Order: sequence, then C-alpha cells, then structure tokens
Amino acid sequence: MATKRVPPTPIAADATIADMVETLDKPVEYVRRVLEKLERCKRAHGDAQVRIGVRGRAEAPNYLIEYVREDKKTQERVTYQDAAYSGSTHRELAPHHIAEARNWSPEEMNITAVSA
Repeated sequence: MATKRVPPTPIAADATIADMVETLDKPVEYVRRVLEKLERCKRAHGDAQVRIGVRGRAEAPNYLIEYVREDKKTQERVTYQDAAYSGSTHRELAPHHIAEARNWSPEEMNITAVSA
C-alpha cells in the first residue's frame, strides 16, 4: 500500500525564527545551535544577526548569519554576510547559497531576540 506524502509546510517570505519555533523538528537544539553561530560571529565582528531561509524545510530552515558595521566614510550602516548554515546539520553552506537574495527572509533577529 502506498503511503501518503505529507506536503511541506510553507515558510512565509518574511519569517523569523520566532515565527518558526512551533514547526521546528527540534526547537531547543535548533535555537541553541543558531545561538552558537551568532556568538561566534559577534566575537569576530562585534555584531551578529540571523535571517532564515524561506525556500527550504520549515522543520529545519537554513539560516544566514550577518553582522552590521558603520561605513566610516558615509556613516551608513552596512550589512555583511558572515556565513550560511544548513538548518538540519548546522554545517556551513557553500557561498553561492548566500548570494541568492530570494532564499532569505528580509527580517532579521539579533542574539537577544533569539535568546528570548
């Protein structure tokens, strides 16, 4: 007998980790691992924020760690990508995953927001 395939849960285009907690396979472990990556970025760059991937699995969405710096010449805040990670393995993804803007939610969360 054939089993029914469960359709994937869609991820809203502007979703954050806070929006996704209820759908995550292992929410405590997922958030813990994201916080580890955020802390590493903050130690290296003085700032860290995360955006989730909106084109993958809602149960373990990929995520992009970024940091913001002020441009000394223009005084504008500029966002730089640190690294993208697999939501299921938490291993770093190849750089080409970062470049595709439509892969990522425009909404970010900082360490304090993720910790809450």
